[in-house]
Amino acid sequence: MYVSVSTSALVVVVLFFFFATFALPSSSSFSNDEIPEDARADEFIMRNQRALGARITTHDLRWNSRSATAKQICSRNRHGAEWSGLLTRSSMFMDEVNRELDGGGGHVSFYDSAMHRPVFRVTTRPLFQFLDESIKHGWPSFRVEDVVWENVRILEDGEVVTIDGLHLGHNIPDEKGPRFCINLVCVSGFPAEERASSVVDGDEEGTLR
Repeated sequence: MYVSVSTSALVVVVLFFFFATFALPSSSSFSNDEIPEDARADEFIMRNQRALGARITTHDLRWNSRSATAKQICSRNRHGAEWSGLLTRSSMFMDEVNRELDGGGGHVSFYDSAMHRPVFRVTTRPLFQFLDESIKHGWPSFRVEDVVWENVRILEDGEVVTIDGLHLGHNIPDEKGPRFCINLVCVSGFPAEERASSVVDGDEEGTLR
């Protein structure tokens, strides 16, 4: 039996296989090889997550972040997130970023909301690039070069956490490589030296055991 195939149909088939083979990015394009090996962690690191909630207080958070929201998202949650676009609705955060863009140092540092360790620093790439990506995706979006790796760990499923077990967000790679999509309320801490009060119950500089 003879089956005729139109020229247009053949063109569609050929184009499909071309894009599937050559044009579309492969899974290796989204490799996490840029993440340092010693920054990978397992579930054991999360054993004290809920206890960290006691260390989150409103007067220790920047940008008018609410402690109730931070506790829920960062110390009692592993998969959910704050509302998309929260960073642009925080006038204090946007004012700080704009000051840095308009004649400031051109960089912003972020500290976790419980132990106040530095976790991200946008210093080696343009701040406007960070802001553009963050607004586009709806959450602060960091790259490998922004991470303070001594204080941040990545779990096997892509969850981004602190060395103490505070949930920060997730690694959602794109064509540029790892992209760390982070909750603003989880990285709203003041630097330790600027905190309004001491952390509750224990050595604020120590890692929870």
